[in-house]
Amino acid sequence: MVGRNIRRLMVAGVLASSTILASASDHDESPLVKVDASMDITDLYVFGVEDGETTVIVDWAGFNDSRAQPDGEAMYNPNALYTLHIDNNQDNVADIEVRWRFGQNDKGEWGVQVENMPGADSAVRGPVETVLDSGNGTRVWAGHADDPFFFDAAGYLDTLATGKLMIRNDRDFLAGLNVTAIALEMKNDSMRSGEQPLQFWVTSARK
Repeated sequence: MVGRNIRRLMVAGVLASSTILASASDHDESPLVKVDASMDITDLYVFGVEDGETTVIVDWAGFNDSRAQPDGEAMYNPNALYTLHIDNNQDNVADIEVRWRFGQNDKGEWGVQVENMPGADSAVRGPVETVLDSGNGTRVWAGHADDPFFFDAAGYLDTLATGKLMIRNDRDFLAGLNVTAIALEMKNDSMRSGEQPLQFWVTSARK
């Protein structure tokens, strides 16, 4: 398998901390990724929530040359494998790897399977567009979503041309466009090793 599109976040201390080093969004890609939107990871978000839980959201199949936008449905590729890598001791090597893929049943209905999710009772399996309770306070959702990333493309180009900051907060190039997404809700204690910061990155691969 060939990994694509690494997106990386490091969250220091408690996960709700404001100390975050991030390289987490990209909406233009290399030629190989542009022809397969299912490989095109656009965003990785990590949110600290109450009761010692963290929600990780991964988006893909957003604005891409191979797929008209806004799209009418999510993009599930049965030959794609996605992996969330979690480093809990700051050695830049994944200590936990959460993997997910999609498939169809005999009726053509799509489902998701998530393996090695911290805190889950077992592998998580179920239909898309549904909140799946995976035990011990862990949950999974996968489906079609509005692209949450803000980007003023015209302002960016004007800034490059003039050397002056021209970005406006009322002009979003991606407004109304879509992504396919997964949300993973996990207990912090199931990911942590002592008080070391957690680092997250995500990759896509194909068979």
